[in-house]
Amino acid sequence: MLNQNSFIPSHLPPTPTPARRHARAALQNMDETYNAVVITALENIPFCCHEDLLTMSRSQLIAVARSLNTKLPSVMRIDISDQRTDFFIRKSIEVLV
Repeated sequence: MLNQNSFIPSHLPPTPTPARRHARAALQNMDETYNAVVITALENIPFCCHEDLLTMSRSQLIAVARSLNTKLPSVMRIDISDQRTDFFIRKSIEVLV
């Protein structure tokens, strides 16, 4: 005679761990010329938060701006020329995100 519990496994298999996802973001802006919404997808976010931007050196801010500029339409790119201040670059990044 079979025990009713004979078909119940004595242990359960481990729960699979979901694959870790990287943070992603999408920027939404209005293009007034074409009266269109422009969505720019970013595979990764080059900084964590506003406070992170405040502590960055000029070279770090430029690296963030360059990272964003590779995805942005030309009219939305951040000006990182030498005459632009760190404040200008930081604010330009903040306006986008």
